[in-house]
Amino acid sequence: MLLLPAVLLLVGFGAPAPAARTLDESPEADLERAISGYTGLYRRDALEEWRKLFLPGFVAGSLRPDGSVLQRSLDEFFGAQKRYLDSGRAIQETLENIETRRFGALASVTAAFVLEDEGERSRGRLILTLLRAEGHFRIQSLVFAYDPKPTPGGP
Repeated sequence: MLLLPAVLLLVGFGAPAPAARTLDESPEADLERAISGYTGLYRRDALEEWRKLFLPGFVAGSLRPDGSVLQRSLDEFFGAQKRYLDSGRAIQETLENIETRRFGALASVTAAFVLEDEGERSRGRLILTLLRAEGHFRIQSLVFAYDPKPTPGGP
């Protein structure tokens, strides 16, 4: 019987922590798991698990450099992320200054993000809305915008 906890402990070290779910997980812990999974699972080898963080009716909205808005469904957004990660480039996203508000089964997250692509960093802001359905928080929407690039020779 002592072998089972030791095996589970060893397996736990190899599994990505953000994806772990327990049946008795508190709403707060479940929300934190979803938020940490948003960037923690954003990897080529975990992309299918990452997709599970989103509700089927998910919508993404982002500002283009010309000021227009790009809106995408889950399939469109996921397809773009898959192509981006399949490029083989060294890509990593991190969140900073995370502010979370929860209202029962509803939650919102605002954060600054840093996208590192082959060593080049881009910064921006995002807002996630999440709903707790079937016992787990999942992402309903994402809106984001990159910070303007500094103008060479500008202030």
